[in-house]
Amino acid sequence: MPESENRFLKPTEHLRSLQLLEEISKDSFASQRKLSQRLGIALGVTNACLKRMINKGLVKAKGINHKRIAYCLTPKGFGEKTKLTYHFLQHAIQYYSNLKDSISLKLSSLAKAGQKRIICYGAGEVMEVAFIILNETDFKFSVLGIVDDNIDKHGKKIFGFCVQHPRIIKELKPDAVLITSIKYKDKIMRRLDNDEALTGVNFYSL
Repeated sequence: MPESENRFLKPTEHLRSLQLLEEISKDSFASQRKLSQRLGIALGVTNACLKRMINKGLVKAKGINHKRIAYCLTPKGFGEKTKLTYHFLQHAIQYYSNLKDSISLKLSSLAKAGQKRIICYGAGEVMEVAFIILNETDFKFSVLGIVDDNIDKHGKKIFGFCVQHPRIIKELKPDAVLITSIKYKDKIMRRLDNDEALTGVNFYSL
């Protein structure tokens, strides 16, 4: 997928700036440490982002006392937040539109090959989009299960299925495994190709 289509869905400078502006607009008294925790980024990165925003006139820092500083958005900062929000939504819509087209094309290939009994490998947002499309098609696919390498997701219910360990693939005997992860698809494909127990099972990535 072209970089222009998904750059706002990655932790880019644009997305990080939008998240930081959002947090400051909700809580001017949040410390840098609190902001870094909320955004899941290093304290040093938060500090650098704030300094850059202050230099650009997007954020104003006001001392509460010798230990605490409050951050508030300037009119220019509110304008920047609105602009970034618009661009994020625009790119997100384009991203999911392209993702839907890609999944539909792949499912059409599976249907033509007579492979209707499917296991989804990867329990994330991409899988949820794929599952919806699977149920919207006229190809009558049968989803046997959802698997994921992340043990924290095991047992989680998605669309009535409990996410399971990939070892269940052999037991379920699918016609095909659809890799419903874009970020880890190459790693998953290598793992499946090297698993002799899955000889004869077809693997497809988006």
